[in-house]
Amino acid sequence: MSKRESSLMKNTAILSFGTLCTKGIMFFITPLIARWLSSSDFGTYDLILSYISLLVPIVTLSSGEAIFRYLLDEEDDLSKKTIFSSTFFIDFIGIIITLIACFILYIIFPDNVVVISSVGLYLITEILFNLCMMSLRGFKQLNTYTLSNIVFVIAMSVSVIIFVYILQYGLAGIFLSYACGDIISIILMALKAKLFSYFAIKSISKTCVKSLLRYSLPMIPNSVSWWIVGVSDRSIISFFLGTSANAVYAVSNKVPNLAQTLFNVFHYSWQQNATESMNDDDRDLYYSKIMNNMVHIVVSICLVMIGINYWFFDFLFSEEYFNGYYQVPILVTAIIFSMLSQFIGGIYVARKESDKNGKTTVIAAVTNIVVHIALVHQIGLYAASISTAVAYITLFIIRFIDIRQHYKLKFNKDTLVYSLVYLYFFITSYLNNIFFHVFNLIFGCVIFLYVNKVIIHKVLSKTISIIK
Repeated sequence: MSKRESSLMKNTAILSFGTLCTKGIMFFITPLIARWLSSSDFGTYDLILSYISLLVPIVTLSSGEAIFRYLLDEEDDLSKKTIFSSTFFIDFIGIIITLIACFILYIIFPDNVVVISSVGLYLITEILFNLCMMSLRGFKQLNTYTLSNIVFVIAMSVSVIIFVYILQYGLAGIFLSYACGDIISIILMALKAKLFSYFAIKSISKTCVKSLLRYSLPMIPNSVSWWIVGVSDRSIISFFLGTSANAVYAVSNKVPNLAQTLFNVFHYSWQQNATESMNDDDRDLYYSKIMNNMVHIVVSICLVMIGINYWFFDFLFSEEYFNGYYQVPILVTAIIFSMLSQFIGGIYVARKESDKNGKTTVIAAVTNIVVHIALVHQIGLYAASISTAVAYITLFIIRFIDIRQHYKLKFNKDTLVYSLVYLYFFITSYLNNIFFHVFNLIFGCVIFLYVNKVIIHKVLSKTISIIK
């Protein structure tokens, strides 16, 4: 294995560990939050969280994406100081805007000052948290990045117990807890990575700010578009098919969403790896090799997901949710093309072509909404899953055609074979026959073990060495 591949695998492993830890803790704390809050407050909490995820890239002008990419190119501390200080200036303006917005909301909703204050505090700390996290990625300090994620979710969980369960602060307590998690994690990052040493008012550069914004502004549509798609899918289903259909669709997304989260970890590693390999002589061959290996791994995981799909719905959910079983193969297919699209998106990041990431995502998002609305009357819930798959396939095709003008990316014969195997799994899943359910689960697990044998061996060897 080459040094580049080892680096990619190592970074992915580090980020995966952090993701699994944080998701695992959140898996246990979320039911407690739902129990300690009223159903109304829990719904409001979930809604505000989704809006915070939208507001952060807007208020910061997606500066986090810019600082990550620009820091990767720099070696000397003076340049890093200029980039960090200039990005902090952009985010500071966002914090001022947040404070002004909170003041206006105080006037409009005087009875909700406590909740508005807690949400505003969380948004401000999230802006700073995002700045520090993206800086760590740019500094290639992934161990600290992962540790900070874990510290955040632990600190947030402890704070939830204190503010919500013990002190009974309700909805305001939730966002105070998130803010506390951010603050503690920010302090850890600042001390461990010595981030304070990279900030100085005199290092703020007008030229650097403009350069950062030229890169970051086209990334805003990228974030907003997929946020809108997520909201529109739920809204369209609820409006045309009812809330019960929306519940079925939410259940059908459970396993695919978990896989998507894990695959996103690879995407973070790939952005850095693609940038570091961009000027290598064998760059095109390397990119093609990683793309094909990625497809093999992704398909092997998706085969297991399709194989386990029937048992997931048969054992864990009541009959009223079983229609979600038929949505999963389509949503899993969407994940494969999502990963391929993100792979090319990583190359766009390496080339600093953020505008192409933004433009292509807008096209895919519009495609999703149009196809969904056009089909929902004819095929019901299938319209949601099919429109998602069509959107990702469209995104991949557009990006692949474009990137082929610069790089000779090629799919190999093994990838074709795995694609045909996946097609078999996809088709037989709709036959809903017990023989295929059993055979496909076993067959999928065998393929998964075969494709990932090197990775599994490394993980087991590492685990055994730690135990000894």
